[in-house]
Amino acid sequence: MLSVDVEVDRRDFPVRAALEVAPGERVALFGPSGAGKTTVLEAIAGLVAPRGGRVELSGRVLSSQAVTVPPWQRRVGLLRQDPGLFPHLTVRANLLYARSAREPELAAIAAELDIASLLAAMPARLSGGQRHRVALGRLLLAHCDALLLDEPFASLDSALRRSLTALVRDLSSERSVPSVLVTHQLADAQAFADRLAVIDRGAIAQAGAPDEVVLRPASRRVAGLVGYLGFVPVAGPGGGPGVVAGVHPDRVLPGADPSRGLVVTGTVTAARPSGAGWEADLLAGDAAFTCRLADRPAGVRLPVTVLDPPCFGPDGTLMAPGKPRAASSPVC
Repeated sequence: MLSVDVEVDRRDFPVRAALEVAPGERVALFGPSGAGKTTVLEAIAGLVAPRGGRVELSGRVLSSQAVTVPPWQRRVGLLRQDPGLFPHLTVRANLLYARSAREPELAAIAAELDIASLLAAMPARLSGGQRHRVALGRLLLAHCDALLLDEPFASLDSALRRSLTALVRDLSSERSVPSVLVTHQLADAQAFADRLAVIDRGAIAQAGAPDEVVLRPASRRVAGLVGYLGFVPVAGPGGGPGVVAGVHPDRVLPGADPSRGLVVTGTVTAARPSGAGWEADLLAGDAAFTCRLADRPAGVRLPVTVLDPPCFGPDGTLMAPGKPRAASSPVC
């Protein structure tokens, strides 16, 4: 079990995070650049000194008011964008740099990571994906009690990023290692994590199952961070002015179907190809939003149905579940 409750001073704002990660569990710290995600990882790894709090791993106190275990004694593996391989050592020597590594286990790890044919190669001869596999193998051979991933695959192409993310996900579960991934890409967080923690300006704004956080964001701010591209005024649950429904571009169907969700009619202001479909910008009164559709919008005025949208009150917090209705104004 990895248990973290730390507060770290930063020049712009303090970072405060509390989370627990069970053996084999995967947690993604997701948020915008500069939100404090990497600071949390560095506090766990012992690379920054917390102002207060406590870090425990597998029953050992790594950081507290009275204890500070140095990074090299924490048994915590940290994988960053730069794999950090020694350029003058072969792949085999890089893998065996872990003090606990032994040849029989090295062979098994190399086979598992598909780098067995590269053991005699120098890092400069490897592709980006191969270098990351070697770095991961070195961490596994070090028998770390926790795995920390600081956007390690961000510089790789999307297919390779998905492949390596799936590999790390499976290995961390098989080996019952608590793992924490830092990313500002929601798709990467969802592909990796059992649990998603949204961090904003140094504080965890919401944590839960990835689908729960995306479909029921706790606030309008969290909604914006997890991909909602517009908010339209509605007569929401409980009524009252200032209530808005969040529009996620992937939760919109063309046409008006009140039985399935909130019907909004807007003016198409822009349309562009997006993957195998189209992305359209709509304006309904003063409210702008974006939706993704299978086909290019055929006309200027387009009715759409927003599926089960979350509603936020005037204070920006999520309202109790209920069926929003189109506002009495011409907006919807």
